[in-house]
Parts: sequence; C-alpha cells; structure tokens
Amino acid sequence: MNILISNDDGIFAPGLVALAMAVRDLGDVTVVAPDSPQSAMAHSITLRKPLAVQYVHLPGPDGLEGVAVAGRPADCVRLAVRNLMPARPDLVLSGINAGANVGANVFYSGTVAAAAEAAMCGIPAVAFSADMDDINDDRADFVAIAKYCRCVLDNLLARARSTPIGNDPRELISVNIPTLSSGEPLGCRVCEQSDAEVDDQYIRDVSPEGIERYRLGELFDFNDPHVESDVALLRERYITVTPLRINLTAHEKLDSLKHCHYDNPAKGCT
Repeated sequence: MNILISNDDGIFAPGLVALAMAVRDLGDVTVVAPDSPQSAMAHSITLRKPLAVQYVHLPGPDGLEGVAVAGRPADCVRLAVRNLMPARPDLVLSGINAGANVGANVFYSGTVAAAAEAAMCGIPAVAFSADMDDINDDRADFVAIAKYCRCVLDNLLARARSTPIGNDPRELISVNIPTLSSGEPLGCRVCEQSDAEVDDQYIRDVSPEGIERYRLGELFDFNDPHVESDVALLRERYITVTPLRINLTAHEKLDSLKHCHYDNPAKGCT
C-alpha cells in the first residue's frame, strides 16, 4: 500500500513524525508537508507563485525522509499526487495536528483540508488531530497519541476491505484524540460534526502610528447543544470519528428552492 502523509503544522512537527513512524509497517510511506506551519489556512492553494520543494531528513530514530513544500497543506497533497510520488497513493493521512479539529474548526483546518484534497482526488483519507491543554507544549507525547491513531486506522482499514474508508470516494474521516493529561480515552465514538457557534473575540489595540488593529484571541469555546457531537464527546474524553463530505450541497433544500424562478432577477422570486 502506498501511503502519503501530510499535515499543517509543518514538515518537522513531532505529530507528523509520530504518525509516519506508527504506520510504516503498512506499506511505502511518503511524507510531503509544508515547510512552515500553516494552521488555519483551510483549503487554500497557491496560484501565483511556484511551489519550491526541498528534500529533508526528519527527526527520529530511523532517519525518515520527507519533502518540504513552500505552500499550503492542500498544495502538498495535490503536488504529491500529481508529480512527486512515483505511484498514486492508496491512502492519505494528515496530522497528527497539535490541537483538536471539531465543530466549525473543521472549516478552518489545514489538517482536514489536506485529507479533503485527497478525497477530492478519490483517494481514501483520514485526518488526525489531538486535543491538548497547551498546543505550544513541546512535551506532548505524540508517540502515545499515534498509538491511538493507529488503533482507529486499523479498524477503519479492516472495515474498508468491503467498503471504502469513507463510504464514498468523495468522503473523508476526521479523528480527534482527547487530551491524555487526564488519563486514557474513555473509548471511541462515531459522531456528527457540531454546528455550534464559536465563542471567541478580537482584541483591539492601536499601533504606534495610530492605526486601529484587531487580533483574534487564542481562547475560544463552543456553545454546543448537541450531546452526541464531536465537540461534546471530545470534552468527555472520547476519541471521536466523524465522516465528512466534500459535497456541501444541502440536498433537502433543493426542491424548495426550485420553486423559486430566477428568470428575471429584477422581479424576484415568483
């Protein structure tokens, strides 16, 4: 099996190395990731400048090698699939991200975007993220986190012998591991993505030149009413497994909207 691994924390992120080490026995592993952190870059791609690549040695006991790309996570997967890999990957893994990607954060996440780009290519993909007390804590045990990721992946692959990992070639799986500082996860739950509003704030200041500025604060929370959502279950210290779709069409709205006639926009719907 040809496995492509990417992320949004950058080529030298410990979570990426831990994930690569955890799955090396499954097949031929290729690592292609951004050359610098790309958190919250979502599904952006680079259009107007060339994507420089550099072949690098990754930190770790077995001397992993990887390709650093001067671009976004989606760039990395697109370029790897189209140019950098000698054969099309059978599976794309993204992560392990330092920080959870649940609820609305799925839309901002470069980790999820890398997996989504693979799904757009019809390649099975899984995004792995880890909840942390402090995402800047370089003492986080990604080796332990990777063991849980591998356990989930093994179960997904066992199911995939009869059904693709995401049920459909244009689907992906988002997996979140709860913080391990309070002990082992309570279990693993398949659940929906929360659609709760994010409670955050912008911090205002004024530059020395008198320019008004706003910076998004680091603290945020979810106002989550859904007890079976990824947000709620991760808080309860469950591993969450959430299938996601590339196709964002709200199919239940199609029929009602078709009753509006837009032939003459000046007259509105009739």
